[in-house]
Parts: sequence; C-alpha cells; structure tokens
Amino acid sequence: MPKNAVLVNTARKELIDEDGLLKMFAERPDFKYVTDVAPNCKDILNEKYPGRYYATPKKLGAQTKEANNNAGLAAVKQIIAFFNNGDTTFQVNK
Repeated sequence: MPKNAVLVNTARKELIDEDGLLKMFAERPDFKYVTDVAPNCKDILNEKYPGRYYATPKKLGAQTKEANNNAGLAAVKQIIAFFNNGDTTFQVNK
C-alpha cells in the first residue's frame, strides 16, 4: 500500500487477514485502518497503535429491516423497468 495509506473495510471482517494487519501496523507507522466491523485483534490495535485504528460502534451497512425491504423494492422496480422499457439506468458492469 502507498505511504500514508488508510485501509477502509465496510464489508466483512473475514476479508481482512488479521495477522497481516498486525504486521502492517508494526512495520508501517504511517498506516491506518478504519472499519465498521471490529477485528478480533481490536484490543491490541487500540493499545499498541492509538490513533491509527478506528471501528464504528455498529455495522453501517444495510442491516435494518427497513433498509433490506427498501433494497428489495428498488431491485424489483429496476428489473421491471428493464424488462418493460429496456431501462439500464442502474446497470452495473456496462
């Protein structure tokens, strides 16, 4: 990673190799990590590397019933618009 890099993880905890993360912190004093899914090694990070690690108190993603319902409704509307009108407004990987 480039100098003064900040790794941001808003996906899943499993995506981060925690041994590698600890190694990066030890070897790179310029490195920072921000996440909304606290790693198992969070206590070590807070103790050894204060100010270089931050985790939100709770997951920021669509975890509420309302958010999941809204996402489902949006997907249905987009699919119907595609089949009825060929609308590709929200197409991914164009």
